[in-house]
Amino acid sequence: MRALIAPAALAVAALGCAPRPRPPEVPDVSQGEWSLSRERLAEVRKEQPERPYVERVKISIRDPRTNKAYEGRGAVAVSPERAARLIMIGPGGTTALDVWVTPDRFRFVVPAIHFERRGGTDPEESRGLPIGMLRWWFLSPLSGRLLMARSSKAESAFLLREGTATVLVRTDGAHFLAVRRQGENVEGIEWLGAGLAPAAGARGRYMEGKLGLQVDVLVEDVMDREPDPAAFLDPDKGDTSL
Repeated sequence: MRALIAPAALAVAALGCAPRPRPPEVPDVSQGEWSLSRERLAEVRKEQPERPYVERVKISIRDPRTNKAYEGRGAVAVSPERAARLIMIGPGGTTALDVWVTPDRFRFVVPAIHFERRGGTDPEESRGLPIGMLRWWFLSPLSGRLLMARSSKAESAFLLREGTATVLVRTDGAHFLAVRRQGENVEGIEWLGAGLAPAAGARGRYMEGKLGLQVDVLVEDVMDREPDPAAFLDPDKGDTSL
């Protein structure tokens, strides 16, 4: 995992800590290369699921304030572009972590210490929490308008614009290195799997640039059944088990 992740860590650290560089000159992209890049982006986007799904996952979260890592297994349910729900299980089958995310709201709960935080889209509200990983990479990793692209025989790079955020993605179709910037908020992920389709064995590391929150994810299995639609409702408003 360390060899896989090193470029992402360096990219996020550089963007989060270094002064903002001058905008580079726009490269001269031929019509043929532009057309190829658009086709490749369309192909990768087609791999993203349209229906809700559930993955069984192993997750490690490193707290940047204490440098401690918290590990556990659980499940993440995703309704693409709509909502995601992550539940980690602790000793004795109790809930260790419950995270609910939509494009504009989130709820983060650690039952054992009676910790709960709610918020919206302001990055400061979710600082130090893995909200960006779910909201960005699981809900809509490649959404936005294509601004610029470069392609070679082996890989492509895309610059996407979604609202006030820009996302730079480099991929060969299976291995993704992506950095997302929105104002002063920078986050990155390196993901290795069978494209963006849910698949056992897919793995990655998410990093938040300001505090250095780090989340390692390993997909152990993809469930055959779709999740209960109630799982994507606000957890404080009824039965929302996965």
